[in-house]
Amino acid sequence: MTPYKSPLYIFTLVNEMEDVRIQVSGRRINWRAGIGFAILMVAIVIALVFAGTVVGNVSVSEAAIVVDPLGGGKRVVIGPKMFFKLPWEYYVKIYLGIESLSMWTEVTGRTGDWPAITCLTKDGLEVKVDISVRWRVDPNHVLELYEAYPRLDWEDTTLASLLRESVRDVISRYTAVETIEKRSEISRKIVDTFKEAIASESNLAKAIIIEGVDLRNIELPSDFKRAVEQKLAEEQQKLAAEFKKERLLIEANATATSQILQARGAALASIEKAKGEAQAILIKANATAQAYKLIIMSLGGNQSQVAYLLALKEALKDIEGPVIVVLSPSGNVAPIIPIPVTTTSTSSSKE
Repeated sequence: MTPYKSPLYIFTLVNEMEDVRIQVSGRRINWRAGIGFAILMVAIVIALVFAGTVVGNVSVSEAAIVVDPLGGGKRVVIGPKMFFKLPWEYYVKIYLGIESLSMWTEVTGRTGDWPAITCLTKDGLEVKVDISVRWRVDPNHVLELYEAYPRLDWEDTTLASLLRESVRDVISRYTAVETIEKRSEISRKIVDTFKEAIASESNLAKAIIIEGVDLRNIELPSDFKRAVEQKLAEEQQKLAAEFKKERLLIEANATATSQILQARGAALASIEKAKGEAQAILIKANATAQAYKLIIMSLGGNQSQVAYLLALKEALKDIEGPVIVVLSPSGNVAPIIPIPVTTTSTSSSKE
């Protein structure tokens, strides 16, 4: 036995035929127990490693394509789920949730997944289209999609190019001005055209579902936008002038109609007034005739005497002031003697 001394511990190695022990500061540990514990830990590690090769898991909105490289078989596991597999099998996860395919460019130069799509309108003007597409993978056809695109690059290799082609095809059917006026119609046309393009691809027809398309912007050249704005301003001025003209015409027609109605009213009033005056004159004449008739009857039917009296009455109307009328019993003309009016002076009246 060869002891080894140190400041903290004294190790003593004792070799015996029946047992092997380590003495540490007076404590003894069973060597066989230590070896058994180590073996147990190794076994646990091996079991965990083995379990990792036979157990897999997928989360929500995920699918696992389990591939057997020896037998060549494949199967699909839809999450969330844990599953068992053979140690030599491997699996590939595919996301089933909604994803976005964005193509846009900001003034600062920042872009989406891809820059904006450059297109030509029907009248040959170059525009840039900002667009985003929401899509997802159909879990019922995820295996077909994986077999066609084992590198999971269907978005980069196919969807993006189909979207560009669809947008350019639709924009080419409209003039630059129509891209402003018919934005909603263009958006619907792009959705329909994009879906048709996907349906024409046998590997994508059933596996890709389009949830929606957001037509963010159609950027027109600056010169064209200024020209459009100027044209719109001129059209607005023209509309304003036409509106003012129409308003003045309506007001003039209203004024003329009002004046016509007033004139008609005045004419009807004059007519009614004239009818009233005529009726009054007629009534007065009838009354006068009746009075004269009574006078003639009272005078014994002497019409000349009545005529004399009427003439005298008319003559008296033109004379101002008091008069003296001398009546002749014989019926001759009676003299009319005016009576002079004497006025006293102001000074006399004061006295």
